[in-house]
Amino acid sequence: MPVTGLGVALKKLRERRTFSQRELGELSEVDNAYIYRLETGEKVNPTSETLTKLLRALKAPERDASILRWLADHPNTWPDLVEYTLDTPEVEFDHFVSASATSFRGDARPTPEALLARIKRMYEEE
Repeated sequence: MPVTGLGVALKKLRERRTFSQRELGELSEVDNAYIYRLETGEKVNPTSETLTKLLRALKAPERDASILRWLADHPNTWPDLVEYTLDTPEVEFDHFVSASATSFRGDARPTPEALLARIKRMYEEE
């Protein structure tokens, strides 16, 4: 099963808090096996209630919580873009969503940093 943007985000937020999957499961009252399946891409459709439990336990900042909730509806978002966005706090949620919707021809794809810089310029020109 390929890793998904949702899985990358959940794992990154969990590791920021230095929780194991078991610890997050206990704190959130979500089965740790289900957390594993979300992180590996085996499952991609957590309920709103499950997300709320996970986000409460992770104490995720508002922007990161918004990203995780958005990824629940768009789990196959480019994982590299998700990781870069979560590692770069100055990336705005709207810019992330716009970058996620960008399509590319062939195998040519800019780096997440270059893509987000282009999106930011587009927003500034409006």
